[in-house]
Amino acid sequence: MKKAAADGMPAVALTDHGNMFGAFEFVKEAVKNKLKPIVGCEFYVVEDRHKKSFTGGEKDRRYHQLLLAKNQNGYKNLSKLCSLGYIEGQYSKYPRIDKELILKYKEGLIATTCCLGAIVPQTILNKGVEEGEKVFLEWLEVFGDDYFIELQRHEITNIRNSGWSQEDINQVLIGWSKKYNVPVIATNDSHYLNEEDFTAHDILLCLNTGEKVSTPVALDDGESKKGFRFGFPNNKFFFKTTAQMVEIFQDIPEALDNTNIIVDRVEAPELKRYVLLPNFTLPEGFTSQDEYLEFLTYEGAKKRYGILTAEMEERISFELLTIKNSGYPGYFLIVQDFTTAARNMDEWVGPGRGSAAGSVVAYCLGITNVDPLAYNLLFERFLNPERVSLPDIDIDFDDEGREKVIDYVVNKYGKNQVAQIITYGTMAAKSSLKDVGRVMDIPLPEVDKVTKSLPDGYSLNELINDEKYASEKKDMNAEQIVKAEDFRKLSKAGGQIGEMIKLAVELEGSVAIRECMLVALLLRQKTSPISSLLRYPKTRAYC
Repeated sequence: MKKAAADGMPAVALTDHGNMFGAFEFVKEAVKNKLKPIVGCEFYVVEDRHKKSFTGGEKDRRYHQLLLAKNQNGYKNLSKLCSLGYIEGQYSKYPRIDKELILKYKEGLIATTCCLGAIVPQTILNKGVEEGEKVFLEWLEVFGDDYFIELQRHEITNIRNSGWSQEDINQVLIGWSKKYNVPVIATNDSHYLNEEDFTAHDILLCLNTGEKVSTPVALDDGESKKGFRFGFPNNKFFFKTTAQMVEIFQDIPEALDNTNIIVDRVEAPELKRYVLLPNFTLPEGFTSQDEYLEFLTYEGAKKRYGILTAEMEERISFELLTIKNSGYPGYFLIVQDFTTAARNMDEWVGPGRGSAAGSVVAYCLGITNVDPLAYNLLFERFLNPERVSLPDIDIDFDDEGREKVIDYVVNKYGKNQVAQIITYGTMAAKSSLKDVGRVMDIPLPEVDKVTKSLPDGYSLNELINDEKYASEKKDMNAEQIVKAEDFRKLSKAGGQIGEMIKLAVELEGSVAIRECMLVALLLRQKTSPISSLLRYPKTRAYC
């Protein structure tokens, strides 16, 4: 976003493959940098999303399809398609949709002919120009004025030994643009920020696929091969400046001008939401959630404390009033319900951790098993009446039993009221060095020598950058300074070790894919308040 803003760009689009995981941060950063965010997704489209069995010489033939949200309704439909891709269409690691779904949720969406992996270019390559034109017209009929011909120029030649180049495809598309009066737009497939980041990006691909730099590459033409990492034919897939795009498309400047048609047509979506909780059904005899929560709390207090002192009653009343004024009694009722259900199923439930342990109400409800009064724990760290935000309740379940708890939650509130939430880990200093060393095939003892020279608590950038290091050095002890100096010498030594450190510095802080899909009650807000509620052991997360 900083690069786009510095270059004077009015807008930026994010169109990840098959998912919209980055949408919230993307929109937030765009707004911060005074850019219009265009939210999209490059979907995997198949003939039948339900088909998940292939025999003989059959293949799961997937085509890329770019869809952009034109307005708030378009964003909702984009989200719906993305979700259904996982819920109904996922096969292997791919969330897939089909034309049937697109026809159902096309309102508010803008479509393009997309990249070389899309159905129009692929039909041209495999079945010829005439058949490709028929497919092009089918999609034009679906989207009408919201359908654009997309041109990319990444100097790709001889696509899959077909004799066709990317520019050959472009020229066919340009011909159709004139024939059917469909605007052409110029786009750039950006997978890393600057041209020199190509090697670091290749390293990251290796980390995410478990491959090594020495492994052959399957090129980005819509196909991939087992055992080959996904890669690119050249270093042209970086985030280009306006000047660079003008030079690349100097023969067809209208393609650049026409991107502004999309910019003007798009209304940036509002992604922030009020908290929406599933409905907690009250038992007979109770008319409000506040009333039922108070009843359960005092019943639990009798079991926990026996006779209540005036001080205890004052603390409970204060917490209940704060919860009521915050509008979160339903939240507490839901959490106590599935923790109680878990114990009734003889599943182990953690005692509670974090600020939730400061709530007497949570203790009385059985959500936590730590007495806040015995340890003088503050409720205000958990839920502050001066700054009301949905409290974060971290709960641990044993590995074998958590699936039963998940099933209970799904069955009680309905499949459509439960969401899977993914969490991401970022690459820390030592882990980035070890990971880069592994994919570069550097012997482990040599990598260990480098990681052991790192003083704890400092990033690679803080140690490498002279200005930052001078500032941090003032607060280092003698042992840390010795280690830091050793590390700085290694970073300047050149060779494989120097290259490893350089790449690790570039990748430090990058999102690393982790196998931890989480299931949480459907809460729509800025951040997930219970993102570590339940670990879903049998689901693999892909970015």
